[in-house]
Amino acid sequence: MSPMATVDTQVCETYQGLLEDCEIARQEWNERRAEISQLGLRGKGIDDELRRSQARFAKSYALVGNHLRVCSRCQSERGTDHASDDESHARVFTAFGSAGSVSAQLFGC
Repeated sequence: MSPMATVDTQVCETYQGLLEDCEIARQEWNERRAEISQLGLRGKGIDDELRRSQARFAKSYALVGNHLRVCSRCQSERGTDHASDDESHARVFTAFGSAGSVSAQLFGC
């Protein structure tokens, strides 16, 4: 985990759990996507599998963002109150963006 993620995850146990779930979902999606690409797998079943994997990541990403908007403990620890979406996403998902992953590019991290 990046230093920024380490600092932010100390804010709240719920936040830490959500962030870890998000990172796991992102890693699983990227690993499976790379495997499918490398093996040249095709078909509706493969497409559906990747969509489900991407959806799991998107859902976990949204849960982290929503938590930051509603958790008064996280807001007070970060020194913000109802931070703008752009600010929240930029601070929280620095760890995802630094990896240069496709998911980071797709979700503007």
